[in-house]
Amino acid sequence: MVRTTGLILIASTALVGCGQQSTYTNDSEGYMVDDMAMMEAPQAAPAPMRARSEAVTVAGSGAAQNAPEDVSAPLLAYSYQTSLELPGEVLAATQASHVAACQDAGPATCQVIRAQVNNADGPRPSAYLQLRAAPDWIVEFRAGLEGETEELGGQVLSDQTSVEDLTTRIVDTAARVAAQTTLRDRLQQLLETRDGDLSDLLAVERELANVQANLDAQASVLAALRQRVNTSMLTLNYQAERQVVEPETFNPIGRAFKEMGEVFAESVASLILFLAGALPWLVIAVPVISGVVIGFRRLLRRKKAAS
Repeated sequence: MVRTTGLILIASTALVGCGQQSTYTNDSEGYMVDDMAMMEAPQAAPAPMRARSEAVTVAGSGAAQNAPEDVSAPLLAYSYQTSLELPGEVLAATQASHVAACQDAGPATCQVIRAQVNNADGPRPSAYLQLRAAPDWIVEFRAGLEGETEELGGQVLSDQTSVEDLTTRIVDTAARVAAQTTLRDRLQQLLETRDGDLSDLLAVERELANVQANLDAQASVLAALRQRVNTSMLTLNYQAERQVVEPETFNPIGRAFKEMGEVFAESVASLILFLAGALPWLVIAVPVISGVVIGFRRLLRRKKAAS
């Protein structure tokens, strides 16, 4: 058992020398990123060795996949962000046409990450679209974006390009994957060729399981980093064009004119009802009042004649 454990420790020490200990966090774009890839490994291989192409076995796949890293040029991840101002009536349709263009290109060329439309039927609609696509498709799409926007009566408000150099992180992660693959193969060979007690075999199997789990995680990180280099991210923000005077400004006046006719009609109706109710009393009251007025005038004339 001591002999077997010593072999495991030797293999593990070789892996530690390649910097396999690391933790993982999610970066801003949702990819699993190795924090240790941000630092230079204390015992990293010399630059010429790290620059060479490596054949990496993806853990758990059961097949070897050649994954050469071309470090003769920087490995860059591009992302683009464009803001468009469009007439409100065509905003949602324009965003839908961009989604359709990506889907028509196929998932191998373009993928819709997120699509959203807000207040589509309101006075101030807005929309959002995020795509990940092949660089050539992104270049062609962006080339026609300004002309399309102008034809629709809108304009491009802003256009931003961001570049991130992933060369060091990819090369370092590939080196870790290669080192852990070598350690896994040694442990598998040790498990297959060495005879020993059950406790010795269980110790080797536990170590092999730990190495395999770490290898799977590192391979996932490497695949995500490579995808960021092989594809580009495009984010489109759509907003309705601003009007000099918003329609809501004159809404109270419009409502007043609309309600004026109703108020006038209700007033005339009330007057008609009043006259209909008072007419029978007017038939009686008018003769009585007329007689009183005539009698009062006669009385005044008599007083003036007597005086």
